[in-house]
Amino acid sequence: MKDFIIKNNRPIIFAAIILVLLMILTTVGLSQPQKSKAEMIENISTCSIPEGKIIAHGIDVSYYQGDVDFDQVKDSGFSFVIIKAGATGFGTDPKFEEYYKEALSAGLDIGCYYYTYSTTVEGAKADAAELLSIIKGKTFNYPVFLDFEDESIQSADLIASNTAMINAFCRKIKKGGYYPGVYTSTSVYYNYIESITLGSTWDFWIASYGDHTYNSNEYHKAFSMWQYSNAGVVKGINADVDLNVSYVDYPDIIQKFREKILKYTS
Repeated sequence: MKDFIIKNNRPIIFAAIILVLLMILTTVGLSQPQKSKAEMIENISTCSIPEGKIIAHGIDVSYYQGDVDFDQVKDSGFSFVIIKAGATGFGTDPKFEEYYKEALSAGLDIGCYYYTYSTTVEGAKADAAELLSIIKGKTFNYPVFLDFEDESIQSADLIASNTAMINAFCRKIKKGGYYPGVYTSTSVYYNYIESITLGSTWDFWIASYGDHTYNSNEYHKAFSMWQYSNAGVVKGINADVDLNVSYVDYPDIIQKFREKILKYTS
């Protein structure tokens, strides 16, 4: 009889043990601090690894370029365009809306940039907020860049402040649901910011016109994009234009970024 009771109670005992274990695990889980949506978004990587070869050719434009035939630009072999969205104290670039609509219609991949004249962290946050307002409702498959090159920030005494400004701007753009990046010159990158820290946190689009060696140049391993000329001649544009190459597949990277953003904000 004793053996019969023990045998028939085994399922009950096993179920009781499982129930106790589940209660313990639930209690432990509830006691752990829960990450907020903002913290989860903060942890999404926005530092790509260059592939060591050219992935795409592109241009960047502002109102200076005037009327642009983006169909001709694409037919000339360019697959992306980075459009100036605005600047500190000047609001939206006069051509931004027009360029965005027409580049999208031409089937080009699109990113944008915002030129900052700010010299403080609060100013950088305000710039990011204004940019988010300008681009609200728009989709980009190239980064939303901070154009960080003004003479006002080019001082070795400002390295810590400059670094904090870039972090503040990019974090706000990222929390706004966009993939951030930083455009600057080699001089600023190597002399006026904490490049080792920032270079492992954000993507950099570097400007250097010393040579056009593309794949043999060191930039294809260190940076995500390289602006190699500010005097390009492109069909469909009646002005000099900046020429760029990308060393990462941004449409793919940003699609995956958006999927993670949607997961954390849904």
